[in-house]
Amino acid sequence: MSDRVTASAVPVHVGSVALPDSARERARKRLVWTVLLIYLLAIFEGAIRKYIAPQFGQYIFFIRDPFLIYAYILATRFGMWPRNQGFFTLSLFMCVFGVLLFILQVAVFGMDNTRLLLGIYGWRSYFFYVPLAFLVGAQFRREDLRLFARVTLLVAVPIAVLVVAQFSSPPNAPINVGVAEEKELQFKSVGITVERIRTAGTFTSPGGQQQFIASAFAFVLAMLLVPKRQVGLVFLTVTAGGVLTCLALSGSRGAMLLCGVIGLFAMGIGFVGRSAALRTKALVLPLSLGAALIVLYPIVFPVGFETFMTRWNAAAGTEATIEGGVLGRALLGLVDFVRFIDFVPVLGYGIGYGGNASTILGAEVDGIKVGWLAEADFSRQMVDLGPVFGICYIVMRIALTIWLGQRVWLASRRAPDPLPILLFAYASYQLLFGQITGNGTINVYGWLFTGLCIAASREALSAGRERNGVAFAASKRRMGFGRLVT
Repeated sequence: MSDRVTASAVPVHVGSVALPDSARERARKRLVWTVLLIYLLAIFEGAIRKYIAPQFGQYIFFIRDPFLIYAYILATRFGMWPRNQGFFTLSLFMCVFGVLLFILQVAVFGMDNTRLLLGIYGWRSYFFYVPLAFLVGAQFRREDLRLFARVTLLVAVPIAVLVVAQFSSPPNAPINVGVAEEKELQFKSVGITVERIRTAGTFTSPGGQQQFIASAFAFVLAMLLVPKRQVGLVFLTVTAGGVLTCLALSGSRGAMLLCGVIGLFAMGIGFVGRSAALRTKALVLPLSLGAALIVLYPIVFPVGFETFMTRWNAAAGTEATIEGGVLGRALLGLVDFVRFIDFVPVLGYGIGYGGNASTILGAEVDGIKVGWLAEADFSRQMVDLGPVFGICYIVMRIALTIWLGQRVWLASRRAPDPLPILLFAYASYQLLFGQITGNGTINVYGWLFTGLCIAASREALSAGRERNGVAFAASKRRMGFGRLVT
């Protein structure tokens, strides 16, 4: 049976009372809007911390969490968790395991305020948002995915206006560092030149803006490739322009490269897509769009292009000592963790000690500033969890990426829907390469878009089954099977 049947057709019992389908659907819609609110808070949380209430920034950082708890309670109350799903069961086990590991680390290293704060922060980064992926994957429908796509593209327009203002302002202007008077509450972006920075949009760092740009770009390509246009031409033109403006003025190699990878995945639909029309469109449109962007970039955004090339050349010079350059640096993150096997304690230094918060707090263990040990996320797992449990977490991320890729492959073969493979292009990068346990924004983006990818694949598979069933029934009628049965 399809996941849709499992999710909506089976009666739900709470206690001894069977819930009607209408009540359960209302609860499901509440869940969708709650997750949408979490998503919007992930986008605008940084703006609140920078421009509205910088003095409460450390508390606003956790502003999404009460809504996530509500979503989990809602799912439990109305029986919306996925059933017989191995990775979901594993995610629940991981949440409990994280608490037990923290207790063991306290027993070994002792308890202080820093370890307590980093333990809460680390547990949140490693485990809290993982079940969300499978909840979203089980409950989101095609119309919910379209809602997320439209909202993302809609907010790209005001964010693009903000990015233009940030790019045009001095690095120390309030629009870039925030309105706080205290230096320690201001946010310093990464400088490219004396006059230009890597823009952060509504986020507190360019890393968050990179997530927004890449995920929005995936939605733009999906809207362009979908067989039937789902939004108006004016809406798509204006919002796509907003996304591309954010990209052009980002000064971010990561955003450029990730959008390029998403474009390559879009072209891949031309080889695995269901319909001939979609395959042709997927081969021609991304290539044409890429060529147009390369030509127009230095013309429409000459200063942005010059700034980006300065950033690219400077980074290329830094990476000249790394074999393979930027690609070699990316692949190095997949194997660099091996050097920690004989270096870190058996239980690690402590959950959260390898993340950004540890660096900010200057946390030390036995005289070692742990936050500076790891740059790549796989290495961070070793530092935080130790060699045994760190490798287990790494294997989980790799296995989940492979499993998700298999579902996307089947969905792309059975239904003419470009969304699963384009969401996979973004989500798989975060699962394998992204700082999913080291950065709060990347954390929520990574797990949420993994869930959206699961949902998109499930919906495409369901549509493919329905299409095949209709085609089979029509074939039987043409062959006279209907009259024979009658």
